[in-house]
Amino acid sequence: MTKYILAALALAAALSVPAAATDMSSLSAFVSSCTSDSKGCHSAATSAIHSARNAKYGCIPEKISADDAGDRLLDWLRYTAAKDPKYVKESLADLMWTGIDEVWPCKK
Repeated sequence: MTKYILAALALAAALSVPAAATDMSSLSAFVSSCTSDSKGCHSAATSAIHSARNAKYGCIPEKISADDAGDRLLDWLRYTAAKDPKYVKESLADLMWTGIDEVWPCKK
């Protein structure tokens, strides 16, 4: 439980400092702002990857760079989460965690 609380705090901190033009208020706002601020969006996704790895959360393969993993997470947010109504009301921070779990599911 502590692991998940620390991971959530780390991600919240990472998401609180992306580029100023990136709208983090919702998934649709974030995806929309990515068209004008791709660096800010990439920075937010890469920060989420770094936070997950630092908190030992998820199963992101070590061989994938944080930049490449950030790109894959952004793709999931843009093309999967943004088109699925079940994610409409989730906070962006929660969706980052969900995306990490969906893109890199842990084997049981």
